[in-house]
Amino acid sequence: MTEPVFRLDGVEKSFGGLRVCDAVNLDLIPGELHALIGPNGAGKTTLLNLITGLLPVDNGSLYFKDTDITGKTCHERARLGMARSFQITSLFPRFTVRQSIELAVQATRGSSYRLWKRADSEPGLTYPARKVMARIGLADRAETVAENLSHGEQRLLEMGMALATGPELLLLDEPMAGLGPGSSQNLAELIASLKGGVTIMLVEHDMQAVFALADRITVLIEGRVSVTGSPEEIRNNPAVQEAYLGTPC
Repeated sequence: MTEPVFRLDGVEKSFGGLRVCDAVNLDLIPGELHALIGPNGAGKTTLLNLITGLLPVDNGSLYFKDTDITGKTCHERARLGMARSFQITSLFPRFTVRQSIELAVQATRGSSYRLWKRADSEPGLTYPARKVMARIGLADRAETVAENLSHGEQRLLEMGMALATGPELLLLDEPMAGLGPGSSQNLAELIASLKGGVTIMLVEHDMQAVFALADRITVLIEGRVSVTGSPEEIRNNPAVQEAYLGTPC
């Protein structure tokens, strides 16, 4: 049996008297795309915040590649090989596409930091950045500042910055939120192309995309794991249909 690349054991989080994550057990298999779905307020984004270290857990443990990371900071987890996108696009608005990607490369690969040498002249930054820009389809927008990109292009850039860090685990928080059909399709194709090369946890309300992309799906309801299974198992689960999907997809 394949050992999980990431595991949550009995993870709990409360805000005051409200239990947002309740004894969550979940594992991610290397190379899979694991979707996390559930109604608004189910605790999905909070769970991502616990995984990445933006929030501390109240109880339970988190393991990444068999290392207990429960007490590690966001930066320490990122250095181990975790990257994330957010519901609200988080970019450097005055940086160009190229500068943004190079900055992400530099964050994990380092730089010579020579005082009189431009960072963007370093092959160790420029070559990986060019590869990422080509992969996300923004090579022809390399010198465009982020604030002048369309919303769909900004989403692609945010994904590119995450990929530029070379993650083993990629956490995507509603990447298709606010996108039109064309942009959603482009992003879905990019995510599909990553499958097998990086382990992905996807939080998304676009059920068509979820069922098309996911290898496994976990349903979170009121902070608890309701069920985990294949897309077909989740699609045909009466309890999930009643609580979340409404009608068969």
